[in-house]
Formats: sequence, structure tokens, C-alpha cells
Amino acid sequence: MGSLFKPTIRDVAEKAGVSLATVSYVLSGRSGGSTRISEPTKARVLEAAKELGYVANSAARGMRRGRTDTIAVVIENMESPWDRALAETANRILPAHGYRVVILLGQEAWRNFMLSGGADGVILGFSNETEDETRTILDLAKRGVAQVVVSQFLEPQGFDVLSVDAAGGIAEAAEYLGGRHKRIGVIHRGTSAPGPRGTRLELFRTALEQIGVQLDDSLVRASGGSWRTAFQGALELLSLPDPPTAFFTTADLEALCVSGAATWKGLEIPDQLEVIGVENSQLGKNSDPALSTVGPDPSEHLAVDLLLARLKGEAGEQGRKVPVPWKMRFRGTTQRQDAESGNGDNGVVSTTAAT
Repeated sequence: MGSLFKPTIRDVAEKAGVSLATVSYVLSGRSGGSTRISEPTKARVLEAAKELGYVANSAARGMRRGRTDTIAVVIENMESPWDRALAETANRILPAHGYRVVILLGQEAWRNFMLSGGADGVILGFSNETEDETRTILDLAKRGVAQVVVSQFLEPQGFDVLSVDAAGGIAEAAEYLGGRHKRIGVIHRGTSAPGPRGTRLELFRTALEQIGVQLDDSLVRASGGSWRTAFQGALELLSLPDPPTAFFTTADLEALCVSGAATWKGLEIPDQLEVIGVENSQLGKNSDPALSTVGPDPSEHLAVDLLLARLKGEAGEQGRKVPVPWKMRFRGTTQRQDAESGNGDNGVVSTTAAT
């Protein structure tokens, strides 16, 4: 008898007193054809499987069928509003099209899972543009795996790209803060180590330099994606003898942590401290005051729509690149507060645009 914790098809066959082929036929749910299995035999097999607690190996079955009916959604941090929104959107839409959704965290998890044939398609919700990542994406494309990659720099090569363009919106934020403040604190989502090209921190630094302002690195803190670290970093900067009078953060969650630290210190926002985040998340919109932020119109559904089109064979061989421009949105955490007409927040972005 096989393992008590993981019974095999052979265990089911032995308990039911039938052949492996009979168990395979019954458990696969096949019908018709030349094979005939009596109802009592079917019942005996199903009862044996139930008693043993047998669960079919869906990955192996998927390899035999050439499909898994599974889609992987790769995110970086469940605390990130964008990551959470992407996962929730995929989980809401894809099951209606016959796909189960698997959420994967981090680089190694998704590469190993996809290269082992774990899913029919993948939405890569962030791109680090490492050699290993790019090699994996190209390898999967050659295998015909449907892929959508959210990236600032990648070009389609047998996969589709949801092309984020944060530079313009971040430049607006830099111009606004740089023209009003001499001490600008920054909380960025990375680590203390140098990040990949085109990070939001570097885009902000470059935009400041273009208007003649140098970012003071002593006022920069890394959160590593942790809200606790972001809060502590903001609190530390606000406790300096000459604290920042404004903050730019590379994610909305970090911006809300700054607001929390400011409240802890008894500061009024935006009168005594202006705060700008990045992402245009629902979390930021719902905060009080509403968060001023750089970000796109809601676009999570675009990634899902692109993947479904590729799975249905409706996408071109080379792939499509759908631009998602980001812009500055002035709300309650800045002195400037623009009235939003709603035109930029309806989430409607054409998927027909391509390079």
C-alpha cells in the first residue's frame, strides 16, 4: 500500500480490485468510445478513491492533456494595492472563462512553476528585467505559453506587454514639490542596494535635477515593501531638527504610512506637510484626506483581457504593447487639489493601441 498521506492510483486499483487502466478511465471522467465500465465497477473505484482520500495529480494530468486550465498571476507584495488589485481582478474574471487562478509571490516561484508546466498562461505583474527573468519569458514564449508582462521597458516577442509609463506623472510630482520645498523626504519601495534602471526613485531624482534641484540622499529611506519600515522611516525623518516639509513615496501604501507618521507627530496635512504617492490605488482614494498620487487609470483588467485574447488565439504572433500612461492627480494631501471630473477614473483604456 502506498503512503498514508498521499495515496496513488495504484492504491485505488488494489483497494477496488481492478486494473490501473480501469481506475484511470473512471477517475478521468471519460465516457463513450469502445471501453465499457459497468456502473458497479465505477462505484467501487469511486468509493475506494474516497476512502483513501485520493486526489488526482492535476499537473501530471495537465501535461497529458496538453493544458492545465490554470493561470498564474505573479505579484511582488500582497501589501501593494496594485498587486492586490491585479490578483483580485484575475480571480474575479478568469474562473468565468474556465480557468483556476494561482497567485505566486516573487521571481523564483514563478519561474520554477511555469518552466515545470504548471499553468497555461501567466500574468507577470512586475518585471525586474534580470537576465534570468528575460530568458524565462522568451523560453516560455517559444513553448507557446500565453504571457502578459507588466513592464516599463520590455518589447513584445511572442508575448504581450502592458507598458507602464510613469515618467511623465513623476516629473509632474517632482516639478510641483521641487518648486515649493527645500526639504523633500522620500520613502521608496526598494532596498538600500541599487535598483534596476528606471525605478520610480531614479525617475523622481532625474526630474528634480532637470529643474535644478538636487535630492538630498540623507532624506531618503527604503521600506523594502514593509509598511512598518515605511512608517518608522517617515517618523525618523519627521523627528529631525530640520524635518522635510514634503514627502514623495514610490507607492501609495508608503505615502499613507507617511500620513500616519505625520498624524503621530501632530502635523496637519497638507498645511504643514504635503505628501504624494504613486499608484492611484483605491486605498489612496478612500483615505482621509484623499491621497495625491501619480498613477494610471485602473488598468488591472487590461492585463487579464490581453491574456484571454492570447489564450483564445486572437493575439498576433509577435504580441501587442498596450501603453498605460501615468499622470499626477492632486487631491487632499497637497495644497493644490484638482477637481476630478471622473473621465480619468473610469478604467477605460483601449487595448487596440500597439507599437
